[in-house]
Amino acid sequence: MRHAKRQVDNTCAKYLAHYAEPETQSLTSFPPQLHFQHVVVIPAFQETAVFVERFVNSVLAQQSCLLIIVINQPDNDVGLAHQQAQLNLRDAIIQQGRVTWQQDSLALVDLSQENQQVKINSAVLIVDRFQHAIPAEQGVGLARKIGADLAVSLFNTGAIASPWIHSSDADAYLPDNYLIAHAKDDLAGKHVAATCCNFYHYSEQQAIHQANKRYENALRYYVAGLVYAQSPYAYFTIGSTLSFDMLAYCQARGFPKRSAGEDFYLLNKLAKLGDVIYLPYVTIKLDARPSQRVPFGTGPAVQSIMQLTEQGQDYLYYHPTVFIELKACLQAFSTLWQHRLQPELWFTGLSELTQQALKNIGFPSFISKQKSAKEAQFNKQLTVWFDSFKTLKFIHALRELGVESIALEQAIAEAPFR
Repeated sequence: MRHAKRQVDNTCAKYLAHYAEPETQSLTSFPPQLHFQHVVVIPAFQETAVFVERFVNSVLAQQSCLLIIVINQPDNDVGLAHQQAQLNLRDAIIQQGRVTWQQDSLALVDLSQENQQVKINSAVLIVDRFQHAIPAEQGVGLARKIGADLAVSLFNTGAIASPWIHSSDADAYLPDNYLIAHAKDDLAGKHVAATCCNFYHYSEQQAIHQANKRYENALRYYVAGLVYAQSPYAYFTIGSTLSFDMLAYCQARGFPKRSAGEDFYLLNKLAKLGDVIYLPYVTIKLDARPSQRVPFGTGPAVQSIMQLTEQGQDYLYYHPTVFIELKACLQAFSTLWQHRLQPELWFTGLSELTQQALKNIGFPSFISKQKSAKEAQFNKQLTVWFDSFKTLKFIHALRELGVESIALEQAIAEAPFR
């Protein structure tokens, strides 16, 4: 146990020294007497304070939680008029408590209050990255990384006790068991790098609600297809439902600085360091809303689905055949090492579609570089190489080879999995 703690301390310290964002340096004067059990990181751009009020009025605020809110704005959307929403959010958060510490772009708002009914023992750490705007191309990825890096720094000094960083969004309704779920016995003793909570989208506007429901069905269909294919990368990649282990986060060198897809790429790295576990008993409600604030993801997808519906067109998604081909491919991997010196013999056991798809994503090059590897090392490198990104490229290659997408509802009905 002592050795494990030393490894965590050393890894976190190395990450903070070489890869953390500059905001962590402002924590040197953070009040040493303050300690929190949990930490949640939320990026906020053009948001109201409703999500903060929701937190303050929830059970979570009674569980010694530090809520790190990175109020951000891209540098291609500047000017005082554009900053007003961010200024309003900062002021509204401050009104929820009292500022007890400030340093550079950081401000700590103590939410503590006690009455006969509840005892709030949490706080909000505001990060101002709207007056010093974030590079547009680094977007929400950098915002999440700043918040998570601050969490690592506070964990490293003992200000945060739990080794879990909870990553969410302003549109998420976090359930009462959100924080305590990670203290359950079913996670203890396992090599878990990250968790994904259950989720559902909701809107009182019927058109938006239905579009989100279709997109959600597509996400569940995709993950069910990966489970059916027995992919080691079968998990949801929704940024507002993720939690990850501090050690694994540091080993993965943090969130990628991207304007979208940061959750997908971080999980892709975390899955190579430990298990990604689905928590079906922790359900997060997500506000269903169309958005164009990021180039791809839930918001743009919902916008596209709504437009297709208005035009009377189907929402097309991956044909079930791609998952059938993927399953056959992954099963065939078990004998690949034996044929590494003559891979053409191994290829003959696959369908022509899968053979060509693998060639199109550069698989022969991988095999040629692993010819001298021992079997265990070969199989490990194979799992690392054929990751969630390569899996998606393989599926897209099949589509380009003629396995065309079909109406989502048809795909779900015809799939040999649920």
